[in-house]
Amino acid sequence: MKRVTQEALQKAAMHKPEGYLDEVMTASSRVEDGWVYFEDSAFRTLLSKYSPERLSRGPGTVLHDMLGTVGIHIKPGCQCKARTEQMNKWGCDACEANIETIVEWMKEEAANRKLPYLSTVGRMIVRRAISTARREAERAKDTT
Repeated sequence: MKRVTQEALQKAAMHKPEGYLDEVMTASSRVEDGWVYFEDSAFRTLLSKYSPERLSRGPGTVLHDMLGTVGIHIKPGCQCKARTEQMNKWGCDACEANIETIVEWMKEEAANRKLPYLSTVGRMIVRRAISTARREAERAKDTT
């Protein structure tokens, strides 16, 4: 049996996805004197679902989402999905070290799609994706 204060759960909920607190309270076995009790298996399931690693997006996913906001999406036959996953595996530090490779990937894909491309702008977008992923990862760590 695990227990957590209601106050701690409410604070964590401010940084978790919508519906977090409802799901946590539904999974609890009882609430008593400001404490919320969980069976071990329910607690492990919640920990896994709401872990920082699971909630934070890697730099590849952030870059993918940024490009999606301007109408650039994964298409059949492109290497975007594999490259997004590679960037997520690398993490922020390795993406920074490999920024020229990533910029070249974007240049290749822009040429394949007959889109205009400037390496300077590509580099700025990749740096923004890395910095956003870093911030999200830090925020996720603070709330666990």
